[in-house]
Amino acid sequence: MSAKPIVDGLAQQYASRLQIVRVDLLTPAGRELGARYDFSFTPYFVAFDPRGQVAWSQRGSVPTSAQLDQLIAH
Repeated sequence: MSAKPIVDGLAQQYASRLQIVRVDLLTPAGRELGARYDFSFTPYFVAFDPRGQVAWSQRGSVPTSAQLDQLIAH
């Protein structure tokens, strides 16, 4: 099952509060980011704080609205 439709919906729902960026692991940039943040398969979600540090990550399942709301609140 593709996570794309769910992620598209979350991107729309949170457009004013979050920036969601897709990375293709088959591209050079995708491989570089995968190596930097230690992921090699999708879906994998990473949230960064204002300083660019990883604040949260999750692999395998799309984050829920409740998880994203909690992330935004912090």
